[in-house]
Amino acid sequence: MVDGTGMCGGCRVMVGGENKFACVDGPEFDAHQVDFANLVMRQQMYKNQESEEYGCGGHCKCVEE
Repeated sequence: MVDGTGMCGGCRVMVGGENKFACVDGPEFDAHQVDFANLVMRQQMYKNQESEEYGCGGHCKCVEE
């Protein structure tokens, strides 16, 4: 959990049709109400960028070494 207040939105998950934040509202939710398709989609959003970054050793390209 990045900030523990829900401000970053990194832990957002749809539960019972409502947006919840694992760091504030969780971490435990009724699994029958979790929208896992949406959760997986959110986790895959930056997969290409992450793969590119990991491919170069995980060093941020924004910072000159």
